Parts: sequence; C-alpha cells; structure tokens
Amino acid sequence: MLAIHQVSFEYTPYQRILDKMDFQIQKGEILAVLGESGSGKSTLLRLIYGLEDATEGEIFYHTKKVTGPAYNLIPGQAEMKFVPQEFDLLNSITVAENVGKYLSNFNLPLKKENINLALDTVNMLEFRDVKPSRLSGGQRQRVAIARALAAQPEVLLLDEPYSHLDQPLKFDIRKKIWNWAKKVNCTVVLTTHDIQDAMGFSDEILVLKEGKMIQKDSPENLRNQPANLYVAGLLGEFSHWDSAQMKELFGIEISSDALAISYPEEVLQSPEGVLFEIQDVRFRGRDYLVEAKKGNSRILFYSTTYPLESSIRLKLKNFRLVPHIFK
Repeated sequence: MLAIHQVSFEYTPYQRILDKMDFQIQKGEILAVLGESGSGKSTLLRLIYGLEDATEGEIFYHTKKVTGPAYNLIPGQAEMKFVPQEFDLLNSITVAENVGKYLSNFNLPLKKENINLALDTVNMLEFRDVKPSRLSGGQRQRVAIARALAAQPEVLLLDEPYSHLDQPLKFDIRKKIWNWAKKVNCTVVLTTHDIQDAMGFSDEILVLKEGKMIQKDSPENLRNQPANLYVAGLLGEFSHWDSAQMKELFGIEISSDALAISYPEEVLQSPEGVLFEIQDVRFRGRDYLVEAKKGNSRILFYSTTYPLESSIRLKLKNFRLVPHIFK
C-alpha cells in the first residue's frame, strides 16, 4: 500500500536527516517507527504525508506518487490523516466541533455518530462539549487523535501519539487504537521512542538511528535477534560480553567479531553457575532487577526474592550474537 524507495531528505548538503530509506507497508498493517530523538522519525511521517519533498527517492501510495509542497498548493494526501505533536485545536469551539471540523454536514446523524465513536475510542466522549482550552495536554492530544479517527482515513500517521499520557491510560488507548485500526483495516504508522508503545501494539517495528534504517522486523524477531547493541538498548535492559568474557565466564566460544547479548530473564540462579558479586538491586514491582559483577564483566538478572546474599551463582539460559562493531 505504501512503498518508500531509496528516500533521502536533507535541509542542506551537510544536514542529511534521512538516508536511503527503503521499505514497504501493507494494507491494514501497524508500523511503529522507533528511535531516539533526532533520528528522523517525524520527518519520515511528513514525507509520507506530503508535507516535505524527498531530496532523493520516491514514495508511492498504491500506484500514486506522493509529492510535497513543491508540486502541490495544499500539501497532504486526502486519503491520509496526520496527527503531529502540535495538536492544532481551536479553543473557540467545543471538543466535538473540533473532531467534526473536517467532516461533511450532508448526513448530520452520521457525522455525530462518527464524532462520538472517535471520542469514545480515545476515552474523551464525556468531554465532547468542553472547550480545548480547559483540557490537559494529554486530553488535547487525544482530541487531536479522535479528529483523525473520525475522518476514517485509509492511512493514519501518528507522531509520538502517547507522549502526554500516563501509563494506565496509555495502555488502554494503545489497545483501543489497535482494535479500531484492525476493525476498519486502516494502515497506521506511528513514531515513538518508548519500546512499550511498539511491543504488543504493532505488526512491525522500524528502528532508525541518525536517519538510517537499522532494522525492520516483527516485535518478536526484533527482540529475539536485534541487529546490534543500539537496537537491543532500545528494547530494554540487557547484558553483553565479548568473546574473551564468554569464554572466561561461561566456557562458551564465540567469534571475536561478535558480542553475546542476554536479557535479564535469560539469566538463571543455579548452584552450578558462575559466582558473581551483587552490586545493585532495584525493585520493579513484580520482581527485582539485580546487577552483579565478576571482574570487569557485568550481568543483569531478575529475582523474586530479597534480600540476596552478597554473592550468587548464575548461568545462561539463552543468548544471541550481534556484530562487535556498530556500522
């Protein structure tokens, strides 16, 4: 449905924001674009929507080439809706009027139904008659999302859509937007720097670093086999060791040009394990995240008991290899 072919974007020859982006998005797919601030996530959405013109490469929506302001008096694609981080709500009209601002008045009962369904999806129905000026940042963000949902677009582009929401509400809204998109078969591309926004709520995750595509894969494959340490770091806590450390600690030989990565749940306490010294313990709610060391080697694992002895024996249940040098 969306095809991005070797797309690059730069403001000046010395300021390249995106470099050789090349991937496709299928109809009804939810793609999360994950990366640190400044990695080019927002620029990618603006290019897909047609608010910027690619310096190199092409973007196609079905068979139609997407072009930006250099070719269009009014940039943007009619079949898409883009929700930027600036919510652009009118404080002079109600929430419901903001959501229905771009909807046709030809069938007013249907318009009202679409407005109410969109507001219900983001848990804002009770605020339909309130002016946006009286809302919090998170509430205004949800109204902006509802305005896009009410238009029933074929493609929905969301830039950091959950950034102003607290954790319990964030989980609920992510789930509702997922269910809405799957019900109406809407293609969704959203940006985030929070892995929890992507895991469990996207079909695929695209990882960006400094404008470059690092990895595009399913959430499961991304975590099971990250392309490098940068990807692994975005996914949460982990331990890593070079070939000498793996041999010394666990008696396992790996290539000298690789690093071994293991997540805390893959490190087990065992009488037959290697003796480590406890360095730090952090309560996480359901368990404790424990850091231990042996010489210059560091290891992280989860424990359901506390306090712990000053030393503990640990063994590896699983690990995966990534390149030693990030390119």
